[in-house]
Amino acid sequence: MKKNKMLLVLWVTGRCNLQCMYCYASAGSELSQCRDMPVKTAMAAIARFADAPLIIQFTGGEPLLGWETICEVVRNVEEQGIDAEFRLQTNGTLLERKQAEFIKEHAISIGISLDGVPEVNELLRGKTADVVRGIRLLAEHGIRVNINAVVTAMNVKELPRLVDFCWYLGSVNGIGLDLFRSAGRGRPAFGKLRIAPSQIEEVLPAMQNRCDQLRTISGRSIVLREVEEARRRMTFGKKLPYCYAGCGRAAALLPDGSCYPCGSLAGERDYFMGNILGNISLKKLDEEKKLEKLRKKECLLCRYERYCPEGCPSRVILNGEQEVDCSLRKTAFQIVENSDV
Repeated sequence: MKKNKMLLVLWVTGRCNLQCMYCYASAGSELSQCRDMPVKTAMAAIARFADAPLIIQFTGGEPLLGWETICEVVRNVEEQGIDAEFRLQTNGTLLERKQAEFIKEHAISIGISLDGVPEVNELLRGKTADVVRGIRLLAEHGIRVNINAVVTAMNVKELPRLVDFCWYLGSVNGIGLDLFRSAGRGRPAFGKLRIAPSQIEEVLPAMQNRCDQLRTISGRSIVLREVEEARRRMTFGKKLPYCYAGCGRAAALLPDGSCYPCGSLAGERDYFMGNILGNISLKKLDEEKKLEKLRKKECLLCRYERYCPEGCPSRVILNGEQEVDCSLRKTAFQIVENSDV
């Protein structure tokens, strides 16, 4: 019988070369988790969960600052014949040729953080020229990327232009929208950076229209992750969990071995699962959302209720609301419902 996959998120380092104002990990700060993860800690976690097929995601901080750890973990996993696929989420600014070669050789899927066209991303993250250089370096090695954009009040209106920019880069498969979370450095700025539901209801169709136009003109597609996810759910025809954490199939590991059900909840005492070097207990975040759903009659009356995962569990917990999540999912379902593709 085929076992369900397990997502293991490894914070290989808490260090970062950027200082994004909304970083939920508070990466690069003087916190204790800014140490680097020992290889033995990573391998202990992998061994703990290796009875299921693994998705091992390297993150941080900026994971490229822990590159040697990544290389050693990948080689160890492959040498031991562990059933695993690898993912890397990076800001892309530190990519070098030897890293691109390793990523290609070991079939590591890669996501790049980019919050808008150059002038917007420069304001929010910085080092945009280095991001573009990294994406082009990967493209030289035949590696396509997915873009992850954190959506805030400072960039939401400019996101349709990001579609054009990603198309121009030529090696971007798709764009994912990561709604801002009230965590880490982002917590004090929540009131300033949060967006209204109406803004996502306006911008997502505009982004999809631009994707459609570019596909018609050039024959080359860029997809929106949230729209494709809505399409998958509607095709499947019944409710699926929002994510691996929602159904207790995820663990996010800090450099010291501390475990949480989701990286966004790292450091949240109520969601501490234990240390990988000792005893841990997996948590199902969907149990938190069930209470919220019972309080929202409109969810039960929504035409998309039978497909909808009710949004990101960690955002419901951290933001204390899910209205923007709801608007994002509902708008994505509407786009699929009205599409010809």
